[in-house]
Parts: sequence; structure tokens; C-alpha cells
Amino acid sequence: MKVQLPLHGGDLQQASQRFDVPFEQWIDLSTGINPESYPISELDGAAFQQLPYLKPVFIQAAQSYYLGYDNKYLGDNNLLAVPGSQAVIQLLPECLPSLPVLLPELGYQEHQLQWQQSGVEVCHYPSIEHEASIAFINKSLQHNNRQHLVIINPNNPSGLKFSPSQLKVWAKCLGEGAYLIVDEAFMDVQPELSVLRQHFELNMIVLRSFGKFFGLAGLRLGFVFANNKLIQTFQKRLGLWAVNGPAQSIATIAFKDKAWQQQARHNISKAAKLSQTLFAPLFSHLQKDQKYPLSVLHEALFSSYCLPTNQAVKTNQFFSKRGILLRLIDFNCEFSLLRVGRVNPNNEADIRRIQEAVNLYLVQTGQ
Repeated sequence: MKVQLPLHGGDLQQASQRFDVPFEQWIDLSTGINPESYPISELDGAAFQQLPYLKPVFIQAAQSYYLGYDNKYLGDNNLLAVPGSQAVIQLLPECLPSLPVLLPELGYQEHQLQWQQSGVEVCHYPSIEHEASIAFINKSLQHNNRQHLVIINPNNPSGLKFSPSQLKVWAKCLGEGAYLIVDEAFMDVQPELSVLRQHFELNMIVLRSFGKFFGLAGLRLGFVFANNKLIQTFQKRLGLWAVNGPAQSIATIAFKDKAWQQQARHNISKAAKLSQTLFAPLFSHLQKDQKYPLSVLHEALFSSYCLPTNQAVKTNQFFSKRGILLRLIDFNCEFSLLRVGRVNPNNEADIRRIQEAVNLYLVQTGQ
């Protein structure tokens, strides 16, 4: 059976070809990336000239940022820098015991794709309502605790979150050879919810993404935390020089810049409020046309709006034709999500274009 590859956000090249909008004219709201990226100063030429062996100062900076100075659960032998967390997601099915896997019914599509291609049994748990998700996972683990469990925390795009203590309980419930995979790609805005500081178990695999919070997705940098045996397995599969020198240098500086990190969390909150305000008239109007309450989720770096599929497609096409790229995500045969990223509050031209597009939509649909 041929597996259909998922579409991802940020593909402006494909969007340009499809909607006949020049690449440089897009406002890209299809990703969950911080629109105010970490400023890159001039780098030492050695970062480009030398082979990129992992530098101790880089590993120490990452360990301090993710684990703290006095972590009792994890050390540098439990951490591996990787060329984006996607690289590890692709390795998981071949590096872990061949067991069934329990996945969110709605979530980052690459988890589903990689496990599906591996040929193992794949089951899904509800990933929008918190209580329903917990009840389903508990029941499934009681029935069979020898299965891997994938948690995207917070879930992209549903925003579902689980407490670190809940994740630790599930990890302890798992049987021999089973792993709890926790994808914390969007955790940097609320680091206190991470399992890494106080709730890590040796049968956990935790993925972190550098590019989203720091706004530097093009560096292709991520981290995986696991028991030492698995870390060695991942390292062998990825091979030498997996993380380039410039990425190590930039991340080392960014990890140490506590003032920027604190300001970034404030700025992301400001950008979230702006994005929600700009699109509020649109989704308020769409809700009036529906016979059900519009399901809305606001996460730090994105908002998701659940709409009937035909309405979601129509709305997405309207904005795409005007150079504003949203993220259309299929949910089921009846509904889809429109995920909206964050607008840079400092870009007045983009703000005006979005306001004009929203107003035009309302006029054309009889608001």
C-alpha cells in the first residue's frame, strides 16, 4: 500500500506555484515558529572551516538550558544533539523493539507516517479532550502495557497538554521493552511542564526542537534525551558530524542568553494576542454560520480553529490567493483545522494586509 506523504507548513515554494503568488510576497502563518528570531551576530570563521565535532561548550550550554545545573535524573550521557528532532522521529521504529504503538489521532503527522511505514500495529487515542484522552490511554495500557506510547506535549495542532506527573505514571505502567516517547517541540514557552527536570524515567525518549522557540528552523537542530544505550544507538545511526558547526555556535550563544529568552516569552505572548485579535472577526463570522460551537485552541505559537472541511478549504484558499499562508489540517471526513501561526507585531505592513484580507472576506460573504 502506498503511503501518502503529509504536507507540512512553511512550504512557500509549493504555495507560490499553486496560487501564483511570488515567493517573497507571502506572509507565512502556516508554521509554529517564533516570528521574532534570535539575532545572529558574526560567527567565528572556524565554525565553517573545522569539521563539526560536538564541542563541550555546546553540550554544556544545552544541558544547562534543558536540564538545569543540578539535574538528578539526567546527565550529558543522556543527551544527544541531532539535525532536527525529525531525524530521530524517523529512527524510532527501527531502533525500538517491534511492539504496537499508541498515537494521538491528531498530531504531528510524521509520527504516524514513520510508525505506519514500519509495519507495526498502530492504534490511536483521542487527542482533543483531556479527560477522554487520559481515560482511553489508561484503559489501553491496562489491556496491554507492552506497547509504545507517543505523546506530543503540547499537542500540535490540538494543544492538548499532560502534566509531567501524569507522563511519569504512564512511563511506569509500560511493560518490558515499551517506551514513552514525549515530543516537546513546543515546550520552551512553558519549560516547567517538561518531564526533563524532575519526572524523567529511563523508558522515556524526549524530543526537543531548537528552531521553533528561537525562530531558527533553518539551522536544523534538535535534541533527544534517553537512556545511554539508546543514545548510543541513535548516535551510531546518525553518524559523524550530524550537527553543523554554525548551528552549534549559534545555539551555544542562544542557550546562555537568559535575558533574550525571558523577553521572547513575553513577545510570543504579545504576538499571540495580536494574531488572535486580527482573526477574531473572521472566525466570529464563521461561527455564526455554523450549527455548533466553533472549537478554538490558542497555544503560544499557534491557534487552531475547527471548521467543516468545505468551509476550512474555502477560507484557506481565500487567504492563500492573497499571499497569506495558513495551515489546513485534515481531522476527519467532516471537519478540518485551520492553524494560524504568529504575526510579527513589529511588521506593520503584514498587519495591514491581514486586516484588509479579513475585512474583504467579511464584505464578500455578507458580513
